[in-house]
Amino acid sequence: MLLALDLDDTLLDADKRVSAGNLAALTRWRAAGHDVVIATGRPPRSVSPVLPPLLYDAPRIVYNGAQAIVDGRVVYANPLPAAAVRQMLEWTVQTGEAWWIGLEIEDRLFVNRHFAKPDPFEVANLFELCDQPASKMIFFFPNGRGNIDPLLTAVPPGARALVTPKFSVVQLCADTADKATALRHLLQQRGQGLESVVAIGDDINDVEMVRTSGIGIAVDNALPEVKAVADWIAPSHAQDGVAHAIQRLLG
Repeated sequence: MLLALDLDDTLLDADKRVSAGNLAALTRWRAAGHDVVIATGRPPRSVSPVLPPLLYDAPRIVYNGAQAIVDGRVVYANPLPAAAVRQMLEWTVQTGEAWWIGLEIEDRLFVNRHFAKPDPFEVANLFELCDQPASKMIFFFPNGRGNIDPLLTAVPPGARALVTPKFSVVQLCADTADKATALRHLLQQRGQGLESVVAIGDDINDVEMVRTSGIGIAVDNALPEVKAVADWIAPSHAQDGVAHAIQRLLG
């Protein structure tokens, strides 16, 4: 079996760490001959710092499924179409509003204007960058997210919006980019299918992965959309839900 694991609010606790209980369970899982794939919305640069050494060699699906990385090499990429990025930038100008917008390009975050954000970024003219492949486009709402219906209506063909109550952002990805599709690509190289996968997640970007895997598990703190497609519910991320799931799987 292959375990596809989301990070934030699934494997990681509130302090963004892997608990001793989860780590012990993952050690048992690997010792039993099973593999792990990390599947996260994070960019590549922010994955390694939160992983225990046990998982350093695990393949990684990042950017909500826009990239898959094996042994430090990008083996699958499904970026936003450049035309969609430019169209959204032009739309923001037409609205006359002051937006905070970011583009993830080659594991660097470029934003159009400065704001208080804990993670590193570079301020840049996004129009000068939008012809490059962008793994995702992010609309930040540092003062809280208000009515985003006009923004969602403006999303062009070739792109889709990810909206979660967990974060004050709206993420735009390629309309065919999701964790399940990236995972399917990795499995094809191994001659396997999603029926061999156990997927555990909590957020809106986990829905397809949990729904289409052989066994889909939602932690108890997951959004209703994830729980609705899960085969069963594990305890929350604060209660070592991953460890409980592994214990049940291994007997």
